[in-house]
Formats: sequence, structure tokens, C-alpha cells
Amino acid sequence: MTLLPSRRQVLGLGTAVAFAALVNRNALAADSRPVRLVLPLSPGGAMDVLGRGLAQQLGTRLGVSFIVENRAGAGGNIATEFVAGEKPDGNTLLLTGNSLVANTTLYAGQVRYDALRSFAPVTIVATSPTVIVVRNDQQLPDLAALLRQARTRGISVGTSGHGNGNHIALVKMQAAAGGDMQHIPYKGAGPAVIGLLGGETDAAIVALPAASAHLLSGKLRALAVVEERRSATAPQVPTIAEAGLPVPIDTGWFGLLAPAGTPPAIVARWQKATAEALATPSFRDMLVKQGFDPVGSSTQAFVAQLESDVARFPPLLKSIGARVD
Repeated sequence: MTLLPSRRQVLGLGTAVAFAALVNRNALAADSRPVRLVLPLSPGGAMDVLGRGLAQQLGTRLGVSFIVENRAGAGGNIATEFVAGEKPDGNTLLLTGNSLVANTTLYAGQVRYDALRSFAPVTIVATSPTVIVVRNDQQLPDLAALLRQARTRGISVGTSGHGNGNHIALVKMQAAAGGDMQHIPYKGAGPAVIGLLGGETDAAIVALPAASAHLLSGKLRALAVVEERRSATAPQVPTIAEAGLPVPIDTGWFGLLAPAGTPPAIVARWQKATAEALATPSFRDMLVKQGFDPVGSSTQAFVAQLESDVARFPPLLKSIGARVD
């Protein structure tokens, strides 16, 4: 004889399921407060596009409210130091790039965080090609023409700030090509692109997503991608080696971190949720069209990337005397 559950048992089962869902939700955050996703740059750049899209995906997927905070300034150190000092409870996350590592050299003695010890790495969310762009109305048809101008009368080059992959690409370009390349750091790739469009600079080196709309509209022209292979998003743009300037390549990454001391279970759940979001076809396709390469790496792979950057960046930056006073 089959016994049907009593009404009390059904209600009890429903309560248990609801409680399990609540526990799973709160395993990602200490309480019902919104989760803060802090970005170290101004709105409008590649990282802003990625961060806001990721926050929307995670919020919808997990039923968690997100607040995206742009805390630009000091080469990203304001946002970085803020998150490093927050409670390790899952309520505050940082989306940043490799300026996290470079700034400990560029701002030697001024930063109040350690790239490895102050954070609990979660995942590399995405990578993105770095692109060298000029206005379409400039008489600079290719990278060779830009480098000739650098050697004759000098050029100004905007980037999204000190210490990130864009700045490092400029450092490598100048070391390889010579000439006068004045670095103009902005508080994000969006402002750097606006500065170029407004005639404040001769060129800009930014992540491809920050320039993609203006490349499509014809306002900007891409001279090269600082990558080993051409970008699937802009296959017509030559690599920097194809354009005549072979330099060592570092693919720019965008990574998600929590404050050091965040419980491993919370880190693991954020990593899993991010990887699942990036596997969603609609979100993934949107990012690819913007110029991103979605990753969703393991936490261990992100730790290895940070350790590699910590070993390589200081000698590179010190070799050319790069420092921000």
C-alpha cells in the first residue's frame, strides 16, 4: 500500500527546500545586503561594460542584489585599497586588471595592499585584446606612420591609467621603437577614447571593447592589436608584429577578487556562478561581439596568473624607470 505524505509533511518539505535555497543564497554573502562590485575605473570603458553585465547575470542567476561602484583614481588604487580593507564576508568584490600588480612598482611605497596577500582571487572573468587606435581624420594610415611621427615631432598616447596592460603595452612600444611617446593616463578607457575623439591625444591604447563602437562607426581607426593573433572581433586589424613592431605580448585580463580571508566555500561558489554565467550563450555572445574572450578560469589558474605577473612586471617597469610620483 502506498502511503501519501501528510499535509504537515508536505509543508515541512516545502520549508526545508525554501531554507536550503536561502542558505545557498546567503552562502555567497553574509546577509541580505546588496553585493558591491567595485570597479577601479570610470564608467564607459571595457571593464565597466564587463562589470555591469556580470553583475546583472549574477544577480539574476542567484537572486542577489548588486550595486556596481566606480571608484576611479590613483591608477585604480582607491578602489583596490577599499576592497582590501572590507570585511571578508562575500558582500564586496573587486573587478580589476593587471594594474593590481603593476601599481605596487609604479606607486612604490604608496600602495596599502599586497597583490597576492590582500585578496582571495576568484576567477579570471575574461581577457581582451589591446588595440592601438587613432582618429579616422588623421593622416596616420598605419602603425609605421604613427611611429615616424613619434620619432620626428613626438606623439601623445592616452591609456586607461597607470600600470594596466595598456600602459605596459605603451612602455614596450617605446622601448622597441624609440621616439617621444608621451603617456596621458585617464581614469579609464572610456575617458581615454573620449580624449582621443576630442583631439586631446594623437592615439590611444585601450582594450578593444572600449573602442569597438567607434571603430564600427568609422570615427576611429585601429592600427594594430597588441596580440600574437588577430582578433576574431576585428580580423582586418593586423597584429603589432604584422604591423612591423614585434614586442613581447601580455594579454590583458579582467579578474574577480574578494578580500583576503573570505571563506573558501564563498570563493568557490562565486567562481562557479561566474563560470556558469559566462557559459550562458546570450551573455557569452554579447561579450564576444564587444571584443572580450570569456574565460571563467579556476581559482588556481588565477592565482598562477597573479604569481607570474608579480614575478615579471617589477623588473620590466624598473628597467625603464617607470614610476608615478
